Amino acid sequence: MTASFKIALVSPIVLGLAFGLGCNNSEPIIGESRSSIPEPKSEANAPAETKTSDPMNASFAEATVTDEIPDGQEQPPDVLLNGKPTAVLRLQVEKIWKSIALTDSSGKPLPLKATVRTEAGEFVIELNPALAPNHVRNFLALAKIGYFEGLQFERTIHQVSDEDAKIRLDMVKFGCPVGTGERGRGHIGYFIRPEFSETVKHEVGTVGFWHDEDPGTAGCRLYITLNPAPALDGEFTIIGKVTRGLDIVSSIANRPVINMENYPEKEIPRNPIKIQQVTFTADR
Repeated sequence: MTASFKIALVSPIVLGLAFGLGCNNSEPIIGESRSSIPEPKSEANAPAETKTSDPMNASFAEATVTDEIPDGQEQPPDVLLNGKPTAVLRLQVEKIWKSIALTDSSGKPLPLKATVRTEAGEFVIELNPALAPNHVRNFLALAKIGYFEGLQFERTIHQVSDEDAKIRLDMVKFGCPVGTGERGRGHIGYFIRPEFSETVKHEVGTVGFWHDEDPGTAGCRLYITLNPAPALDGEFTIIGKVTRGLDIVSSIANRPVINMENYPEKEIPRNPIKIQQVTFTADR
């Protein structure tokens, strides 16, 4: 028997997967009624994945979509929540893209680690560039230009199966340019082509890039799972795993929300934790 969940802000691709999400009692994605949620994309209509002779060194143009805004996506804000100008950051990402090294001189993936310092403490993410090189490079480029500084953990998700209370989906989301976590607002003018994996699973501490219904809408928002999440396997791009400070992430996830009885207020922290800095190293 599959488990049924009440879902909000989860791509419809996820509906009916490993969690067996119930359609009759699903909550709407922000700005949409249930009846307007599109069906999962067929393979023919799915966004093209990155095509390059050297996946570890794809150019910005190869790794991203910049010439069109996918359906359902808003224009990026002029200024981020942290006061930084969006257009400048967008150009900086493209400018430094090729300078972000993912491999050593022999072509072996570097042991990259990112330290995320927050108002609640810091945690470390062990990155996996071989798994999703363009998403890892995007994360590192955003970190290097200071994109995350002053942004916040804008959503905390706690969902329990309708059929089995032992099955849960707990996660935090961060990196929304405007700090709201609203659908269509998770980018600054470019989108990373999908790098899904059918073999790597969502475990405790898994870190990935969030997208809306369209799997080609990953941009700047990330998530961290706090328990196994098989419904997300193969549907979202994983970039690594929290290897230290998971208790900090858990404390962020369990902070009081605006209103536990209403959506979306039950996902929005009353006093969101801000990110102070994201740094990275490549020490062996």
